[in-house]
Amino acid sequence: MRAGTLFWSGCLVAALAAAPALAQDYSTSIVRPTTLGDSGVISGTLPGGQGAKSYYLSLDLRPGTLLSQMKVTASSSGSRSITLDLLDSDATRKDSYYVKTSRNEQNEASRGFQIDSGGTYNLRVTVDGPEAGRFCVLLGGSALPNAKPAECPADPAVARQAASQPEPPPAAVAAAIPAPQSAPEIAAPVPPPPKTVEVVTTKCEQRLRVGSEVLFDFDRSAIRPQARPAIEYVAQTVQRAGKPVTIEGHTDSIGSDAYNMRLSELRAFTVQTELTRYLVSAVPMQARGFGKSRPIADNQFPDGTDNPDGRQRNRRVEIVLNTCM
Repeated sequence: MRAGTLFWSGCLVAALAAAPALAQDYSTSIVRPTTLGDSGVISGTLPGGQGAKSYYLSLDLRPGTLLSQMKVTASSSGSRSITLDLLDSDATRKDSYYVKTSRNEQNEASRGFQIDSGGTYNLRVTVDGPEAGRFCVLLGGSALPNAKPAECPADPAVARQAASQPEPPPAAVAAAIPAPQSAPEIAAPVPPPPKTVEVVTTKCEQRLRVGSEVLFDFDRSAIRPQARPAIEYVAQTVQRAGKPVTIEGHTDSIGSDAYNMRLSELRAFTVQTELTRYLVSAVPMQARGFGKSRPIADNQFPDGTDNPDGRQRNRRVEIVLNTCM
């Protein structure tokens, strides 16, 4: 099985609606792995001076792409790492990758694993770090379709500090003074889309179309810093509409069907997780990859020669709002 490594540098988000379990809740034995079910997140603290520690989990996957994202944070000097191994049910390693960080840094990576046959698979998550730090691993994609977006667990130390802060004393209540009548507020005008966002509106949907060259570097799924205006506009539009959203990833015709499907899924998933950073309130969202199956322009001219402009049009992400619900 071949799966290309695609690094993702945005905020690590996406998993499931239920509260994520912590590392200490998972088995350290390959003989009796913890059943993950539809859960898509594992997190906890690094083992410190105890050396590396491995957690074993079994999960039922469908044919498709298993998307994975990992984050490791170092709180002092020293190297830390997470290694994720995808194993068959008989513990044979099918694929693997890792992420490392050091010296008060945070690092993240993502990868798509092609799942050719549905069934039970095992995951081995190995964490290592000589000093304090935290890690988080999240799963999703078409091979684990029931995983839903959520934040990684907050650092318990930060949560305890926030909880320990005393509540401010109640403010003195002044006598109520009737407010003068004022003219009704006029809603702020909707800003026009940036040039990098094409808006296509039909009877029951609105499509916000963003080219992949705006969002990503070649063959990557990490959001480029230059894409921020487009992402912000899309997030504002999604928040204002408050309607269910589907994020579609599309590619051109270069490369195999399997490769393009994985890349389109990863890119759609990355845009979904990036949008959640900007949303004030939750909006139902799902990410889907279509590979090269839904072109909007010709990838080739009628004589069979390459059409670069057409292929560029086809490399895109579309944020689809259902406006009739």
